[in-house]
Amino acid sequence: MRILTDVSKAELDYLTSQPTAKAMIEKVKTEGKYIAEGDAQGAAAFVASRKQRQESALSISEEGMAALKKDKEAKAEKTTTDTDSVDKEIERLKEKKAELEQKLRTADEAKRQQIEAELNQVNAELLLKTTESYRREHSSVY
Repeated sequence: MRILTDVSKAELDYLTSQPTAKAMIEKVKTEGKYIAEGDAQGAAAFVASRKQRQESALSISEEGMAALKKDKEAKAEKTTTDTDSVDKEIERLKEKKAELEQKLRTADEAKRQQIEAELNQVNAELLLKTTESYRREHSSVY
């Protein structure tokens, strides 16, 4: 088995995005490290050396880490979400629902179907507007 060493993610993406595997095969043939099939020690040694290279590749001093944390804290924004407009819409719909239910109790047969249709529409709107996703989408963020 041949294993490629020191291949960047961008290079690997480029090689695998080619219409044929020719570029990848050439790369493996020329730069690949051969490990015999079933050679567990050779594979383990390769993985260990790769991990060691990755660990030693990047080290940040404590001052650098402190500066990174300070930068991250400075970039963090504090926001306020205002759902008052959504709450007012829901309250208005609840009032309309109560009003329609009152009209439905006292309505004659001719208007009953029209009021029931309106009531069904208001109920559907209420179901939609009381969901968390609707509240999130229609709230104001400051």
